[in-house]
Amino acid sequence: MTRDDSAEAGLTLVELIIAMMLALLALSAITTVLVLSWTTQRDVDSVNTATNRGQTMGATIERAVRNALEFDVSADGSQLRVRTSLDGSLECQGFFLTDGTARFSQSSATLTDPSTWTPWQQGIARADGADYFTRSGDTVRYAFDVRTDSASVRFLGEAASRSAATGVSAPCW
Repeated sequence: MTRDDSAEAGLTLVELIIAMMLALLALSAITTVLVLSWTTQRDVDSVNTATNRGQTMGATIERAVRNALEFDVSADGSQLRVRTSLDGSLECQGFFLTDGTARFSQSSATLTDPSTWTPWQQGIARADGADYFTRSGDTVRYAFDVRTDSASVRFLGEAASRSAATGVSAPCW
């Protein structure tokens, strides 16, 4: 009698279980890599967005101060008001930074209560507890953090007025 090898063809239950466990292990590794990649990408995007927002804020502050005829920093260092040499609605510019929010105003008339100014950026925080704005002669220094889901991005800068100070803050304040 001859033996029929066709009955022996295929996988045994043990072989099938081992193959499924190996496939599950490979899929788990791939899933872990994908999840970590997505998380890293989200963090990078968050920091990029914060960097762009902070750079925009810094550039706007520096432009206003460079064109300043007069400027004033509040006693608590949270508010900067600038009377610029620019025309129209850019003549009077105000920056108000508090924990969580930056507000901005531009006008051709008196800058009103800063709590009513247009919300400009979110996620703002003090840089190591320092004042947002400090004045030294004709120079303004600013320092703030922009918070993200992963890490805060710090911005430090300074700008000096290029115009001769007039000592006149009207009509801005």
